[in-house]
Parts: sequence; structure tokens; C-alpha cells
Amino acid sequence: MTRPTNPETGSTLRDQAVAWLVRVQSDAATNADWQALTAWLEASDDHVAAFDAVETAAAMVDGLAPQIAASLTVDGAPILPFAPRRPIKAWPRWAAIAASIAAVVLAAPVGWRVWFGAPTVYQTGVGENRLVRLADGTRVHLNAASRLTVRLGLRARRVEMAQAEASFDVAREPERPFLIDVADQQVRVVGTEFNIRHYDDTVVVSVRRGVVQVGQAATPSAPAERLTVGDQLSHTQGGAGAVRSRVDPDAAFAWTQGLLVCDNETLADIVAYLNRRYPTPVRISPSVGARRFSGVLELDDQAKLVNRLAAYMSLTVDRTGSEITLR
Repeated sequence: MTRPTNPETGSTLRDQAVAWLVRVQSDAATNADWQALTAWLEASDDHVAAFDAVETAAAMVDGLAPQIAASLTVDGAPILPFAPRRPIKAWPRWAAIAASIAAVVLAAPVGWRVWFGAPTVYQTGVGENRLVRLADGTRVHLNAASRLTVRLGLRARRVEMAQAEASFDVAREPERPFLIDVADQQVRVVGTEFNIRHYDDTVVVSVRRGVVQVGQAATPSAPAERLTVGDQLSHTQGGAGAVRSRVDPDAAFAWTQGLLVCDNETLADIVAYLNRRYPTPVRISPSVGARRFSGVLELDDQAKLVNRLAAYMSLTVDRTGSEITLR
């Protein structure tokens, strides 16, 4: 199918909005098209208003199709029903109708939010975990100091993941994929269970059930990694590739059960995690930050955990009223 004309070449904002709607409604629409539309909408409130008007007009035409057909009855002339999608060559005529109707609906509510979903922010503070059940039935468990923005649109379910760790048990909807933008990666699933850890510049994806696809967000056409049960992918933002390994998938979810599973982790990384988990900051002397530890820590009481860790690693614990130092 021939791709519609570039929407940004329209002579007016309304022409561009019509072209965008045609483009994303096309059978040839890709994730890149939807990302481009999102960027166009976010560039200006005028873009949003124009798209709202055209989208509302399109919905009005579709909704009034039976009445329009009835009013056009002519003896001996067949009346063709409105099709859910028209071939690209038929869209210019529809676009003219939409543009004319749009003139009277400029004050319509923000219809594009129906397509993309209104953004909802979920976040946790230091030491706080949160279990969220989305409207589609997906369950998201947020670790401490995490932030997600979720949009449940008509064509796709989208998450923007800031600094965060979260486990996802995604409700299966083959016609509405679940897409997570995290750093410079995009995770794509239909229905599965996986964990994503995104701290600093590192993204780690671990799969416990189903299939997960991970690729570059900026180049969705590039080859993507396909992960199955027990696969883990680690990527550094800005890097050219990723490290893929086989792991015990339950270890990545251990934090949801109050456990921290360490596999040759540096003390610096362990302490960085603890400082997201507990309100009293833990400091380390430069000489011990590179030491490594493997084992399981219970994330119950901070004081007990620090004492256990210090005993395992032969460290000294110094406490003041405001912080804990390991030497």
C-alpha cells in the first residue's frame, strides 16, 4: 500500500492534521508513524487543537453514517455503507468533509487523548513500594524511588519509564501491544511477565513468562532482541549493543518479596540500591566501593541489613544521627 503524503507538507495546520489522521489510520501505519505524530502534537498547542477538531469531525461523520445514508436516498441508486477504513485514494474526499465539519468543532474535547490515552503518572518515594492495577488488567509493581507515565490508548498501551524499577504482568491484548520507552530502548510485548531496572544509564530487562522484544526506540525498524523465559538483557544508554545472558528469572523479581539477590555485585551498586530503598543514606569509603558480593539480603530492617552486609564483607559500620558509613 502506498504511504500517505508527508503530513508536515500541508498548507495549513488543519491540512496537516488531516494528513496525520490519514497516515496513522492507514493499514501501512508503523510505530514510527505514531511516534512522529506524538512529536508533532507535543510541538504546539495549536497542533493539538487542529488534530482534536479533525479527529472529532471524523468521529462525527462515522457516527452519523446511517443518517447521512438515509438522507441521500435516490430512487434506483444504491447506497453504499460507510466502511471502517477507506483506501488511501478515497481519503481526499473524506478529508474535505472532515475539514468542513471541523470548522464547527474547534472547541471539542481533546480527542487525541482517546487515541493515545490520557497520561497517568505513577511514582514511589524512597522506601516505598506500590502495586498498581491498570484499567486493562495489567499489574505493575513499582520499586522504591520509581516513576512511570502510562497511556492506555486505543491502538497501543504506552509507558515512559524514568529512573525506576518495576515488574510488569501484562494483560494479553494482541491488537493493542504494550510498549515501554526506557532510556534509548523500547520494550514491546503483548501479554507476558518481566522486570525492568533502569537506574543511571543502565537498563536491565529480565523475562519470567512469555516473549519480550527489545529494540532501539529511535530506530524501530532496526533488528530487535527477542527475549524468552530466563533471558536477561543489559544495555548502557548510548551504547551500540547489549549483553544477553541466561539467569534465574525469579531473582530479578526477588525485590517484590523483600529480598535482594546479589550476583557478584559491587558494594557501590548495592549501596546505591539501598539508598533508594531506605531513608537513612548509606555512605562507603572509596577503598571498599569496588568490593564484590554474592548472596541474598533480606530487605526488612535497614540496621539489620547493614550489619549483615558488613559482617559478610568484613566491613566496619559507623553510625551518626543522619547517615551510616561502611569502611
